[in-house]
Amino acid sequence: MTPRELAHREAMRLPLATIAERLQDILGQQITAYAVELRDPRAIGKYARGEIKTPRTETGKRLRQLYVVTQVLMTRETAETVRAWMVGAHPLLEDRAPAELLHQEKYPPVERTASAEAPDTRSGYQSVIDAAEAFVGSR
Repeated sequence: MTPRELAHREAMRLPLATIAERLQDILGQQITAYAVELRDPRAIGKYARGEIKTPRTETGKRLRQLYVVTQVLMTRETAETVRAWMVGAHPLLEDRAPAELLHQEKYPPVERTASAEAPDTRSGYQSVIDAAEAFVGSR
């Protein structure tokens, strides 16, 4: 299994409280909340402690997607590098930060400027996970 497949399997099996706790440990509350489009970063801590048992369906989906991305990166990088990668401009993402693309998931996906092909129709998540795999060299 690839790191992405393993991360996806784990993300689907873990309780959201565990996912929120791990994301909080790796990325911190602010980056995690921004990436999953939560206004209050403290909500991540509440999810992690189990104070909020059932988040909105979309929030749960976004937390699981963010978890997959971070776990792919964590196969070869430190938490500090993963945090920097999430908020830094990335050339495969038109110099946008991965956290920004995940935050704006509901908007049309970004076209890749490095390609002369037709516009990229991948979602923000798909673009970010592909860039994460390329970054750690698993593609």
